[in-house]
Amino acid sequence: MESKFISHVDSATLTNIAFIMNNLEKLNSDISLYQSLIFDMDGTLINSEIKHHEAWNHMLEAFGFKRLGSDVFYGFASLPGIVITNKICEQYQSATPEKVDPVAMNEYKNEVYENIYIKQAEAFPFFVQLVKEAHARGQRIAVATSSRQHEAKFLLEKAGLLPYIDTIVSGDMVEHGKPNPDIYLLAAQKLQSKADQCLVFEDSVLGMKGAKAAKMDAIKVFDGHFDCEAIIRADNSQS
Repeated sequence: MESKFISHVDSATLTNIAFIMNNLEKLNSDISLYQSLIFDMDGTLINSEIKHHEAWNHMLEAFGFKRLGSDVFYGFASLPGIVITNKICEQYQSATPEKVDPVAMNEYKNEVYENIYIKQAEAFPFFVQLVKEAHARGQRIAVATSSRQHEAKFLLEKAGLLPYIDTIVSGDMVEHGKPNPDIYLLAAQKLQSKADQCLVFEDSVLGMKGAKAAKMDAIKVFDGHFDCEAIIRADNSQS
């Protein structure tokens, strides 16, 4: 009885693995059809989102706030730093120390992130390989990140990805950040591609909304892997 049960479980597991591999193969095939690929950076190409969370909490403690959980920060993902700081002050007003300066808070967070936490961030191997394969196929590649330009260049160079990236569009290059479409549209312009020729890779809800607003197809990712079974079309369909 025991051996039959184990055999049944193993068979089911193998079937599930085969299903996942078939989906992965189809996704990779579909990805190759696009002229240009646009990648978010923090939490997509680089495992730096959690390092931003650590820097935020470092800053909050220094300014007399209580630490916040990662679930709170994930809700702020893709927003510009000063917007996050203002939201923290607004949403946690009852726990806000008197005479706080959001600008000074944001500047301090950026300082500790650059001096300590950014150096600890590592690339996701799966997406490093995907970028290299896309580059080898002749696809154009952009990074569209809410981070600042020098931060993006540091992390992409550290990951060995800079030679494969055609352009970097950072949050300080657009007036309206995610979930507005500006950063994706500028990336497409720099890649000399139309919106329907671009595929976006994003880990955040706001980023996915921005891709949709730009009328671009997208792939949702999480923790260094695909987080969807098919490309999410700009019209909300999957295929």
